[in-house]
Amino acid sequence: MAGHALARHLALAGIGAAALVLGSACGEDDRPASFEYIHTTIIEPSCTTSSCHTSAVGQAGVRLHSVEAAYSILVGRPCDGNHPPGEAPRNYVDPGHPERSRLMYLLTGVEVPRAMPPDRPLPEADIALIERWILEGARCN
Repeated sequence: MAGHALARHLALAGIGAAALVLGSACGEDDRPASFEYIHTTIIEPSCTTSSCHTSAVGQAGVRLHSVEAAYSILVGRPCDGNHPPGEAPRNYVDPGHPERSRLMYLLTGVEVPRAMPPDRPLPEADIALIERWILEGARCN
């Protein structure tokens, strides 16, 4: 039990790699499939690096620097669910349907020239957590 508490503490502190190792040893991933957790432990350290999806650079117009900005871009609506008038949503995620979500294809490198992030693909456990979040409805929580 102490190992699980330690894994949660490390994950919440932003050390996702340590949580991944401990979670893999148990054969299960008890990390929350919440967008805030995914943004803090996966998106920020992997996708908002220099020259990628920062507030200043935003490769392909995709800026993932904050929870709100990332959710709006990926899911195609702001966290409150209301689109500003005239704004066209750009969906990378189809809530409830990871198989129809462009984000999954970008992360895995399926049907695209290279996986995101380009310097080092995400660990399978992180991709599975994102897939679970999408499957559970891709809520902004």
